[in-house]
Amino acid sequence: MSAWGFTSALLLVSSTLASAAPPPEQSPAPPEIIITAHSLVFKNKENTARFEGKVVMTKGAFVMRADQMVVHFAGESPAAPPRSGGSPGSSAQATAPDLPTFGNRAVSLIDATGNVTMQQGEKKARSRRAVYHQRDEKLVLTEDPEVWEEGYRVTGTKMTMFLKEDRSIVEGSRVVINDAEPKPR
Repeated sequence: MSAWGFTSALLLVSSTLASAAPPPEQSPAPPEIIITAHSLVFKNKENTARFEGKVVMTKGAFVMRADQMVVHFAGESPAAPPRSGGSPGSSAQATAPDLPTFGNRAVSLIDATGNVTMQQGEKKARSRRAVYHQRDEKLVLTEDPEVWEEGYRVTGTKMTMFLKEDRSIVEGSRVVINDAEPKPR
């Protein structure tokens, strides 16, 4: 197993699509994902990268902080034999150009644990665990999740946030409206 440890590591995961001329109605490239941390351990065969210590992930205006984040990559590791056929888990689908890539693998999800805080614009959230699904831009908060913005505060047992759609589903919800100072509990 190949693993590297870095102090003050920086991972820049970005999309690249090599072509002579882009299609005329191509949508803009998704914002790159930037993750900084005190240390990084990349496990090539497991398709993961583990960031620890004051981890900060940014993607456009979205910022997530945590004690630890594990990035899971879709696709095959370079040493793995190619899969036959077009199965749903094949590397051709997993490394589609619309997803940020790391080598030949696309970012599938990011699992953040420990003192997780998030912010996008004026909206803020926190929980002990957050799982970010890259393809859907979906964020699932568990373990005492809480979201707040001026004028309201929401708590629940599980929150699913669809970032592209600016909508959320909250299980076991409690909403406080017109909070004088919307601060975490």
